[in-house]
Formats: sequence, C-alpha cells, structure tokens
Amino acid sequence: MKEILIACGDIDLLRTLVGDLPADQFKPIATRRGSGIVAKLAGRALSLAIVHAELEDNAAEQLLMELRQFDPQLPILYLTPQKPPTLSSQQAREQNYDTALQYPLPAPVLRNAVRRLTENTNQGHDLEKWRAFYNEVKQRLDALPAQNYFAILGVPDNAPHHQLVTAFDALSLRYHPDRYHQFQSERWGKALHEKLVALYKVMTEAYAVLSDRRQRARYEQALENGELRLALEEPAGTDKGPRTLEELSQSAASRRFLRLAQTDLAKNDYAAAIQNLTFAQSMEPQNTAIADALAKLQKKLNA
Repeated sequence: MKEILIACGDIDLLRTLVGDLPADQFKPIATRRGSGIVAKLAGRALSLAIVHAELEDNAAEQLLMELRQFDPQLPILYLTPQKPPTLSSQQAREQNYDTALQYPLPAPVLRNAVRRLTENTNQGHDLEKWRAFYNEVKQRLDALPAQNYFAILGVPDNAPHHQLVTAFDALSLRYHPDRYHQFQSERWGKALHEKLVALYKVMTEAYAVLSDRRQRARYEQALENGELRLALEEPAGTDKGPRTLEELSQSAASRRFLRLAQTDLAKNDYAAAIQNLTFAQSMEPQNTAIADALAKLQKKLNA
C-alpha cells in the first residue's frame, strides 16, 4: 500500500483529509507539525506529500523545502485556505510543490488530484528529472578539486559549530547515498549511487575536520599554506571513531534518532538530544558507542 504524508495543523481538517483519500489505496502518515518531520521519514518510500499551509508550528514552508530536499521527485500537493495563485509547473516547483488547491474542497476533487499526482509521477522512471539530479551531483563532484572544506559544506570560513551541523544535515537530506539505494537495480540508478557515494564521502570528510576543534585549527593552518585538504597521514585527533552521531548507528531504526539528536545539539537543546539518544539506544541496546555518547552528554548536562 502506498504511503502518503499528510500535514495539517487543524485536527478536524486532518481527519477529513485522511477520510477523503481513495479507499484502500494509501497508508497515511499524519502530522500536525512541520519541524523535524522529514528526519523521521528516513527509509520510507513516500508516494505523495499533502501539506496544508496552516500547521501548528507555522512551518509549512520549511516542510515543503525539506521534503523537496529529502526526495526531489516526490509529488507534493499544497493546500491553502485561500485560493492559490495560478502558477506554471516550473513556478510551482520553485515554490517546492507541484499542485496547489484551496481547501476544504469536495472529496472527489481531492481524490482526482491525488490520483493525477501519484499516477503521473513515477519516481523510478522519470528519467528527465533523474538526469537533472545526476548532472547536479556530477557538477558538485567536478567542483571539489578547487574547493576547500568550507566551500564544500557551503558555509563561510568563520562558521560556528551549529552552522556546520545545520549545513551538513541539509546536505545529508539531499545527497546521502542511502536515500537512493533502492534505485540501484536501474542502470542510471547504479551510476547515480556511485557518484553520490564519492560526493558524500568528501562532504563527510569536510564535516569531520571542521567540527573537530583541533582538526579545524590544523586545517586553517593548512589553508594558509595553500592546501585544500588535510594529508591522510595527519593525526585524526583524539577521537578516531565516528565523528557524527549518525555514524554510531548500526541500523536505520537508530540512525534517524541519532540524526535528530545531532540537530538538537546544534540548537544546544541537550534535553531533547538525550531523549533522542535514549531512543536510539533502545533500538540498539548492545551498541556501546551510543551508550558512551549518551553517558557523556548526561554528564555534561549535569555538570
């Protein structure tokens, strides 16, 4: 059964939306908020996202943008309480949705819009869109030799740690190879996945260096000497293990909570980070790396 994300801040409208879907064809994933939702969708193959303009946290625009980054080919239906402007397909895409409708509206109209979007958009075979994404990844790869770590992450040279985390999370949403693993059976999908692996490896290297205080200081000195990369023989610092919380995971179930915890830390929300680390640990009770990270954070919070 196809999965559909439905985001609407009004509980009554949300129930109506779920009830108006074509019967026995879709499994709805409902939410009244927009913030943090996309991070919880890792591993899911959505067929459609329906986003109402009015969410509890006023994060509809943020959700649209993150959904587009999460899956560039995901069809998005945007609902507004007022009549939306008439836009071309390209203009709508620039606003991070495919179709906009005024809602409430008759159930048959909604069902027709859902059918049209899900039937006309085939994620696995829309070659033009995938070709554009492939070219985007290739251009990023081609640019790497002339870029330093800051440019690779798209942050200024004086970027603080929380800005690094935010930038790396956004890049992960769009370029993490695991998000496109299911398309490797396609010839084009295999080529795309190989380039994503190469690109994301360098992005991870950049984040690992800049997010480590000692590594960053060493790197800034290397930059002054005209070096864009740290030599492989350079010591890796005191921590030679995973440098991001996400890398501690051994399963997709824990990975999404570790990613949320990393975002929480960027916001200095230690209580939320501890909660998400606790969830991650419950998914992998034998993972000592997660347990150690949780213990260190709890100690820091109680200090």
